[in-house]
Amino acid sequence: MSGVSGPHFIVDAPVRGCTPESQFRRFRLIQESWRDLTSALPLGASLGARLTTQLRKENKLVKRIPVSELRLGMYIHKLAGSWFRHPFWRGSFLLTEPQDLSAIRECGVGEVWVDLAKSQVDPESPESPESPESPESPESPEPRELSEEQSLPSSPLSKKSDGATSMESEMCYARKLCLAAKSQVMDMFQEARLGKAVDPSTTLPLVGEIAASVLRQPHALISVARIKTHDDYTYLHSVAVCALMLSLARHLDLDEEQTRLAGIGGLMHDLGKAAMPLEVLNKPGKLTDAEFAIMKRHPVEGAKMLRAGGAEPGVVDIALHHHEKIDGTGYPDRLAGDAISLLARMGAICDVYDAVTSERAYKKPWDPSAAMRQMAKWEGHFDKRIFHAFVKAVGIYPVGSLVRLSSQRLAVVVEPGMESLLTPKVRVFFSLRSREPIPMQTIDLAATSCKDSITGPEDPTLWNFKNLDDLWMESPPQNDGPVREPLNIVERCPSREGWPSSILQKVAGDTSVEPTQLG
Repeated sequence: MSGVSGPHFIVDAPVRGCTPESQFRRFRLIQESWRDLTSALPLGASLGARLTTQLRKENKLVKRIPVSELRLGMYIHKLAGSWFRHPFWRGSFLLTEPQDLSAIRECGVGEVWVDLAKSQVDPESPESPESPESPESPESPEPRELSEEQSLPSSPLSKKSDGATSMESEMCYARKLCLAAKSQVMDMFQEARLGKAVDPSTTLPLVGEIAASVLRQPHALISVARIKTHDDYTYLHSVAVCALMLSLARHLDLDEEQTRLAGIGGLMHDLGKAAMPLEVLNKPGKLTDAEFAIMKRHPVEGAKMLRAGGAEPGVVDIALHHHEKIDGTGYPDRLAGDAISLLARMGAICDVYDAVTSERAYKKPWDPSAAMRQMAKWEGHFDKRIFHAFVKAVGIYPVGSLVRLSSQRLAVVVEPGMESLLTPKVRVFFSLRSREPIPMQTIDLAATSCKDSITGPEDPTLWNFKNLDDLWMESPPQNDGPVREPLNIVERCPSREGWPSSILQKVAGDTSVEPTQLG
C-alpha cells in the first residue's frame, strides 16, 4: 500500500496551499509521471488506475459549471440533459471548436460537467490558450475524423431553448444532410462488401446529426429522405429509417439509451444487403421466389456483420428481426408477439413505411397517407400500440399527401399539424370546380380564421400531376403575402365524376408489392 499512499501524500499535502491554477498544473505533472511509471510495471498499472480514480474523487476534478463559463480547451465530461436534446453525438469530448461552443450555448443546455484532468485549461483560470492541444490521456480516445467528402453540413441550431426551427429552414438543412449521409452509408456498405468489419460507433456522428434534425423539426428529414430514386434506395432508406426510429422513440418516451440504439439500429438495419448478389439486389422487376429466398437471408447476414464489428445487442436485434411479424409469419425466426423486442417491432414499422412510400426499381411509391391507411389494415403484421404511436409521429396526413378540401380544392400537405393530426398546413394548387390549376397558397388549417378543412385523401395516380413533390419541397408562400402562380404540374385533368373519397381500394388492388417483400 506504500506505493499508493506515497503519491497521495505528494498530491494532497503540499497542494492545499496552492492556487487553483498551480494545483491543476501540479496534478497533470504527477498524473503524467505516474502514467510513465505504471506503463512499465504490470502491478503498478492497476494501482495507477486506482490512484487516478481516487485523485479525481478527492480533488473533485470533475466540476459542474454554468454554460456561460465554458471555454475552449475544457474537456466536457457530461452535458446536462439527454443526449437527444443536445446536438452532439457523444457526451464527453475536448472542446476545441468555436462553433461547438456556440452550439452548446444555443441548444438550451444550462450546465456542463468539466473534467479538469483532461482539460487544457482550468475553469478558475481567467485566460484560455488560443490553440489548446489535444489531451494524451488513453482513457479518452477521440473518434475517427470524418473525411472531407464525409463531413456533415453545419447544423442550423435555433436560438430557442427547445431547439425547434422552421420547416423551411430545416428542409434546406435536411437536403444537405441526406447528401452527406448517403456518401457515408455507401462507404459503410462498400466496406461490408469487401469483407471488412464495420464498427457501429463510427456512425454516431451521423446518427447524432439526424437526431438533432428530428428534434428541431421532426418531419423535415423524414420527408426529404423519402424522395429518392431506386438507385439511391438502399442508402437513403437507411437514413430514412434512422430518422423514423428516432422520431418514434420520442413518441414512445424511450430513455436515452434505447433512443440511441434505435437510431443506430435504424441506420444499420439493412447492412446485410451488402452480402446479397447485386443482380438480385438491383433487379429492375419483381423478384422470383428463388430470388426472394436469397434476399430473406439479409437479416442474418447483417446480424453477423454487426456482431463482428462489436455492435450492441439491441442494434444486432433490429437488423436480425425487423422482418418479423406479430402473428409469427415473418422471418428469419418466425417470432411472434412479445418474443419480438420493442426495438425490432419499431424497426418493422419504420422499414415498411419508407419502403412503400419510396420509388423502387419494380414499383411506384404509394402516397404517404395511402400507405398509412393501408398499413393499418394489415392484421397481424405490426404491434398496434407502436403503430398508433407511429401515426402520431408521422401524421395521419404525412408531408406530401394529396388531400381534398371542403372548399373543393386539391392541396398537398407541407407540414403536419402541431395541435391536431387532422389540421396540417397545406398548399392549395388545383380547383375541383374548374378542373384547372390555381395560384398556390399555403393555408394553416389549424388557424382560428381558417374555415377550410380536409374531407379526405386523394389518389395521385388518378391524376396526371407532374412533379407533385415539388409543391411541398419548395419554399412556402406566406398566408399574408401574394399568392404564387401555379407550377406546370398538370398534363391532363381526368374528366371523371364521383371521385372516391377513399383510396383504400386502389391501394389494396396494387399487387406490385406483397407485404412480405417490403423493406
